[in-house]
Amino acid sequence: MKHISFVLMLLFACSEISAQTIKTTLVKGTGPNDDEGPAMVCDGSYDTKWCIDSRRQLPYMIILDAGTETNIAEYGFVTGDDTSSYPDRNPITWKVSGSNDKENWTLLDDQKNNFSMGDEDQEEYRFKPTFNGKFRYFRFEFIRMAGSTRIQLSEINLYKTAKAAIKATFVSGSGRDGKESAAMASDGLFYTKWCLDEPREMPYNIVLDAGEQAIVSEYSFVTGDDTHNYPDRNPITWKVSGSNDQKSWTTLDEQKFNRRLRDENEQEYRFKTANQNPYRYYRFEFIRMTGGTRLQLSEIKLFK
Repeated sequence: MKHISFVLMLLFACSEISAQTIKTTLVKGTGPNDDEGPAMVCDGSYDTKWCIDSRRQLPYMIILDAGTETNIAEYGFVTGDDTSSYPDRNPITWKVSGSNDKENWTLLDDQKNNFSMGDEDQEEYRFKPTFNGKFRYFRFEFIRMAGSTRIQLSEINLYKTAKAAIKATFVSGSGRDGKESAAMASDGLFYTKWCLDEPREMPYNIVLDAGEQAIVSEYSFVTGDDTHNYPDRNPITWKVSGSNDQKSWTTLDEQKFNRRLRDENEQEYRFKTANQNPYRYYRFEFIRMTGGTRLQLSEIKLFK
């Protein structure tokens, strides 16, 4: 009976995800039509990929047909099957545009030096367009990669709705009260920040209240307003735990020497957990920063 219930839950979750994913077909893309050609980014399989290295054809391009005019809340890039060995193939600078006639294009998103994609294999990273509108065709132009001219992506996904963020409230945190206190990390504003340099209090910690028991599958950090000048304040080693009584804590994620956060101001970086259990309280412990003992973050977000 338990097995049947689990299968039903899994089927429901899969159907819910597919209902929010827009099924696309390839219109055209850069590269030959082979087993690593552009059509692989919308074939529905993480085991295939688009991979090309042709400096003369930069910027690389993919145009997808959504079948009908639609508004996308998010789009996702899925890394290749060997990105852990070749993270330099991840895109860092790209543009996304929408059109209804494939001639007139409206810019939806423009990312420059975005290093948020990590070195995990077949991992999806989602991004929100800065402009919304209903379009049938979506064009992706990849201008620069992390460390070469070769790009590889398993899939490019379009989503009707964004992953739901949990409105979390501040419970407690390291540092003093004031305009740069830990409470600023959950006030919903990118232009405020939590910033402290108190070596005696390390590891720094912050506890957030999800309001009710919730399964957090993803969380994000938003860099500070002057991280470009002070990238040494980004965390690189931290731990995330969950609890329902603030006494017994279960480790949900542990990152060691993760340098994914870059020297970009107010840039959001998402991380996934393997958590399958609901908790009301979530604790973040920051153990090491890029350089020094000063930490700063604009926001910490929780996602279902």
